[in-house]
Amino acid sequence: MPNFIHRVEYYLPEKTIDCVQLDTEKPDWNISDTLPKTGVRFLHHAAAEETTLDMAYKAASKALEGLEKKPDTLIVCTQTPDYLLPHCSAMLQDKLGLDRSTKCFDLSLGCSGYGYGLATGYCYLKAGISKRVLLVTVDNYSKIISSENKKAFLLFSDGASATVLENPDNDPIFHFGTDGGRNKAVICENSGISVVTGKASQDTIQKPNFEMDGYGVFLFTLGTIPTEILKLVEKANLTLDDIDLFIFHQASRYVLESIGKKLNIPDEKLIIDLEEVGNTTSSSIPIALKRTEEAGKLKRGSKILTFGFGIGLSWSGVIFNY
Repeated sequence: MPNFIHRVEYYLPEKTIDCVQLDTEKPDWNISDTLPKTGVRFLHHAAAEETTLDMAYKAASKALEGLEKKPDTLIVCTQTPDYLLPHCSAMLQDKLGLDRSTKCFDLSLGCSGYGYGLATGYCYLKAGISKRVLLVTVDNYSKIISSENKKAFLLFSDGASATVLENPDNDPIFHFGTDGGRNKAVICENSGISVVTGKASQDTIQKPNFEMDGYGVFLFTLGTIPTEILKLVEKANLTLDDIDLFIFHQASRYVLESIGKKLNIPDEKLIIDLEEVGNTTSSSIPIALKRTEEAGKLKRGSKILTFGFGIGLSWSGVIFNY
């Protein structure tokens, strides 16, 4: 019986920042008070010359190692591509040496991206368009977040994941939503075509700058996501008790604990894996999946509920048998 998720691998940059050490360098940030809420001690930052494509390749190479049947479809989910064009998946297809018949395209999504990527891959498999899909998530946030942006700097890490998908016997259940009216709650200013739109040719182009309304996003998350999780469970004709593990987007320890309390999820079923990794946006769920498996807590046949939420503001949930 083929599993929907055949394999998951990930890559985190070697360069790390210890937030405890950072506390001595930036005493005015009061990081020791922040740590219990973020749950993040170590941040991973790509090297100065390390690109989004580089990280995607490192994760994807691990996922493809030893595979006899290569994927015929490549999906890359990123909001920090090396270029506006060409698409990252085309560059990655070439770097991986995948066949020219490989279907390649990008998804521009952040923290909800893994669920959207799983659903897209699933649809290609079910429609017979694809026989095996490689879903890569990757973001290079350290290059768009100012070192003086306290709230964002202490949360986000760079990283990539690669998931090999196959047509499963037991179909996953999906659930999505978007509150586009709050789209500017998380935004990268001075990015895309906006840097030149309406500007004179001699105007200086500003660097991309990540901004987040942390409190607004928190209110959205606690006001919206628990209800949407219940909708997904109902859609699957299950109860919360039927779920073996809940692996949500690793936004922050406080956010995860708040959702858990609101839904009365037992601590042993709620995965919180932030301390050594940080918030890796669309990669946070697959990285947590793999690390939970490596820790022996996630086993084949387990019923998993994943739920991503954030940029957009959007959300995506999936229930599947691992």
